[in-house]
Amino acid sequence: MRFVLFSLCVAFGLTVAAGDTITMRDAFRQMPDSLLPTLTQNNRLDFLDFQDAGMKAEVKNRLGGTSVMTALTNDSLSLQMSPALRTDMLLLTLDEPLDSVSQVIVVGETFLADSVYGETTVRYYTVDWHPISFPPLNKLQQQRIEGFKLQTILKWDGDVLNKVNNEL
Repeated sequence: MRFVLFSLCVAFGLTVAAGDTITMRDAFRQMPDSLLPTLTQNNRLDFLDFQDAGMKAEVKNRLGGTSVMTALTNDSLSLQMSPALRTDMLLLTLDEPLDSVSQVIVVGETFLADSVYGETTVRYYTVDWHPISFPPLNKLQQQRIEGFKLQTILKWDGDVLNKVNNEL
């Protein structure tokens, strides 16, 4: 009888959990190391702890460099992984679920070393970090993703202009 009750409680808990939405903090905590190989799980947890303590969220990464969490909200996150790589994440709720997926994680990686304007690669995942093809996003969500690229162009141009002005 206890086993049956336990099984029912576990099944009910999984059903409730499947319908709940998560925050970017939850998704980042559960992210597999293979998707951000420069950071360990401890690095990711340290970022969150530093943010909670009101400290600068900065860690030594696996390559011996420094990575900084520059922003964290309920639905977004930005990391300066190195001077040449920035990673931005968005947690989006779909207007119409795709199969059983109601939230998707968008990961944009911007590489700044090879181009003045940077090169942004965008990938999509379920909240349990399974890759998916392009999900059905509304216009506002598509604009937020395009903002990755625009932010890169504007920021990088500003950095280049400041460097040029400082050298003159």
